[in-house]
Amino acid sequence: MLLGIDLGTDTIKICDKNNKIMIAEKNMIAIRDELQVIGIGDEAYEMYEKTPVNVQAACPMMHGAIADAKNMELLLVGLLRRCSSLLPVHPTIYIAVPSDISAVEKRAYYNVLSGNIKAKKICLVDKGVADAIGIGLPIDVPIGNMVVNIGAGTTDISVLTGGQILLSKMLQYGGRKLDEDICTMVRRMFQLNIGMRTADKLKNALAYIIDGPAASLEVYGISTVSGLPKSAVIPSLSVSVCIMETIDSIIQNIKSTLNRIPPQFLADIRKNGIYLSGGVSGIPNLAEYMRRELEVPVYLVREPVTSTLRGLLAIMNHKELETCTYSLKDLTGNTI
Repeated sequence: MLLGIDLGTDTIKICDKNNKIMIAEKNMIAIRDELQVIGIGDEAYEMYEKTPVNVQAACPMMHGAIADAKNMELLLVGLLRRCSSLLPVHPTIYIAVPSDISAVEKRAYYNVLSGNIKAKKICLVDKGVADAIGIGLPIDVPIGNMVVNIGAGTTDISVLTGGQILLSKMLQYGGRKLDEDICTMVRRMFQLNIGMRTADKLKNALAYIIDGPAASLEVYGISTVSGLPKSAVIPSLSVSVCIMETIDSIIQNIKSTLNRIPPQFLADIRKNGIYLSGGVSGIPNLAEYMRRELEVPVYLVREPVTSTLRGLLAIMNHKELETCTYSLKDLTGNTI
């Protein structure tokens, strides 16, 4: 059996070759007393920031790399067992990995998948390549393309040609940095401490770029003055202004990457544009703002949250795309 896995900092997405079964759950696990698993995926996220002192709800991923291999394996096995048909004996697994992480960090992916999951074969796919395939970009011709995937924990900037990464840059921030910006703004402007879940809710409900609607949302937290529970009505303008520093930082890094592209491929990108994917890409008017700042066409792709998984699905179903995969042996020169 073939499985495709997109191991995002925020969400784990898994499909089989036929895309009949798909898992899309929070990348989070809840552990009691450092021993007992009491929640995985979405159920663990429901406990996040609400647990007693002896329960920890945490994400095993950090900035595109596996930070806690043991809990990452427990989480994956648990999610796959929920759909028993997705946990066959010795599956072949196609997994998207950031281009810019080290061979050691990529080995961590391999170790997790070859443990209790007992994968027969593990095929690594650079995230930018999987995105390009999922978007539907031509990868069998020597044309330059740029894909920017703004996820929760990372922003992956990839320049591709002929199905291979020409240049890449991974920023160790994305949607969660925006949540942190919102937490800081609410604390400073409204004297209110809120959690990351509340900040994420504000981001999804109110954030916009360029000429958004005048909306607001009431949230609850702890007063920084009295230490007591308190509510505040947060306007969309405050949310949108506070995230701009991080958004502009992403744009500056895209500019610096554009400046490194060989002229013959840069001409292709200036003509064909930049493709924007990932969960943060859906912020209203973000693509238009990027177009103005970069002076290059920027397109928000269809279903940007699942573009990576769609690319893995295409690779599993088309043998000619196998050339877009590689093994850990290709990185280390050693037999796994």
